[in-house]
Amino acid sequence: MFYIVETEDQIQYLQNLHHKGCFVHVVSTHDEYHPILSDTVAVYIRPLDHKQGYIVPISHPEGVNTVKDKVSRILSSYSNVYVADKKELLYHFNIQHAIDVSLLYSMTHYDRLDIKSLNLFWFYNKYKKYSDINRYIPLSRLHEYCEIVYESCEPYLSIEMPSGFDFYNTTATNVFYLIEQNGLGIYYKEFNELFKPKDPLYNIDNNVTYTSYNLYNSTSRPTNAFNSVNFAAIPKEDSYRRSFRPTNDYFVEFDFDGYHLRLLSEQIDYDLTEESAHKQLARLYFGKDDITEDEYSQAKQINFHAIYGKIPEKHKNLRIFKLIQEYIDNMWEMFNEGGVIWNPQSGKPFTKELKDMHPAKLMNYMMQSLETSRNILILKELLRYLKDKRSKVALYIYDAIIIDFSKEDGKQTLQDIKDILEESKKYPVKFKFSENLVL
Repeated sequence: MFYIVETEDQIQYLQNLHHKGCFVHVVSTHDEYHPILSDTVAVYIRPLDHKQGYIVPISHPEGVNTVKDKVSRILSSYSNVYVADKKELLYHFNIQHAIDVSLLYSMTHYDRLDIKSLNLFWFYNKYKKYSDINRYIPLSRLHEYCEIVYESCEPYLSIEMPSGFDFYNTTATNVFYLIEQNGLGIYYKEFNELFKPKDPLYNIDNNVTYTSYNLYNSTSRPTNAFNSVNFAAIPKEDSYRRSFRPTNDYFVEFDFDGYHLRLLSEQIDYDLTEESAHKQLARLYFGKDDITEDEYSQAKQINFHAIYGKIPEKHKNLRIFKLIQEYIDNMWEMFNEGGVIWNPQSGKPFTKELKDMHPAKLMNYMMQSLETSRNILILKELLRYLKDKRSKVALYIYDAIIIDFSKEDGKQTLQDIKDILEESKKYPVKFKFSENLVL
């Protein structure tokens, strides 16, 4: 039985299986390169009722290569397409109905799926200077490699899709896929000296570094690290931040005011005005209108602890804290009695699969999830708005969004972005400009 697909008859055979589901794995030119800097070498297709998969060469010197569009049509025809990482698949094939198995696993087991693969170290050591190293690995070995990837995923293909899965599998995946493609401008020498990436070639091209958002986290809040650089936690020292530069004219950081406090206030029906949320509550704590900087800092600390269940005894009778405590108690009771609570915006479930839960930890998970789900929807609108403009989303950091802004788009663009983020003033933002990330 063949396993390398090279003839029209073999391609037609795969096409005729369209009514059945399949597992897909793309072999790119180099496993360690960012997918935006990689090409497609071959595609592994494993029909779910077959005892082996098939590898379709696209740009491999050993095989009779198939036109990539033809493979795309084959994949599009399958009723269910499972993949280990949908966001990575999108860099090669726009298969929107693909099902991300790693996401499915993380949303039901609250852990990362351990995907094993064939050790190709010998090839990577011998051809380490080649950016298209996977073209030098025999197709038989690539097929074996893909079979092992499939075996890691196969036990989880039958998992029932949890509530909210489509929100993250489709909306979130597309949002972060689009942001990643924008990249971050850098000063090449300074960036490499300070951040020490494993190999600059893996994700730097033409003085732009590409990031990668990891969506497989318990709370749904994405991390962002690639090539040994953590882009979600760039050091605050000026030297590090000066190594970034806009590819347009300015970086503009939009920073949400008291973001978690406002997210929580919306859930408990507590009204806040456009003024600083922390200052509004500080007036309640200190019983006066004029708040000093020290009192403001104290209020921020009180608010931070209260959001996660550590309500101060001194202020527990304030209406907002009574509502917060009631919210925490109700959520904990529902979790214990029903075994699950849901993010009211995305539908993401938190179940008893989560270990060592307690009220404050559950509250923390819910707040991070609410933050993420709202940001995904806001980023979706923002990306749509910026689609035909030079300005672009450069970086997303939880309660802040950084735009690589072009003066060509005009001041109205900044106002429009602000309006999108604020959602009718419910979530006020402030913004500041810089020619680097010292913001």
